[in-house]
Amino acid sequence: FLVIHTLSHLLINELIYDSGYSAASLSERVFVNYEDSEKEEMSGLLIYTSAGDTEGTMGGLVRLGKPEFFNKIFNNALRKALWCSTDPVCNETPRQGPYGLNQGACYSCSLLPETSCELNNSFLDRGIVVGTQSNPDMGVFQL
Repeated sequence: FLVIHTLSHLLINELIYDSGYSAASLSERVFVNYEDSEKEEMSGLLIYTSAGDTEGTMGGLVRLGKPEFFNKIFNNALRKALWCSTDPVCNETPRQGPYGLNQGACYSCSLLPETSCELNNSFLDRGIVVGTQSNPDMGVFQL
């Protein structure tokens, strides 16, 4: 869950540059099934416009989901996640955010406006996605 939710935030932060929408205009929906042993495990995410516009999607949010655009956006999001302007504090602080439910997450790297996150910017950890400075092999995605 941490990986998918944090990845969603990283992608939204990257999509704002190519889509024409602000981060507050994009929202996420995270789908993870890991508790029900009778069903297959699955995970996914949906990024959508929460504030429609009369012109449709200004920068073509749907178009950015095509492989020729999305692959670049995905790689850029992961590369930017390797470093945060508040590191090492951001990525090495044991508990932070609301109720201490985040690991490596701050507004410089992975937190979003409140309207964008369905979980109030909780359960985020950039380190589990791309690793930390002290443990780069910890990340699910190795760059």
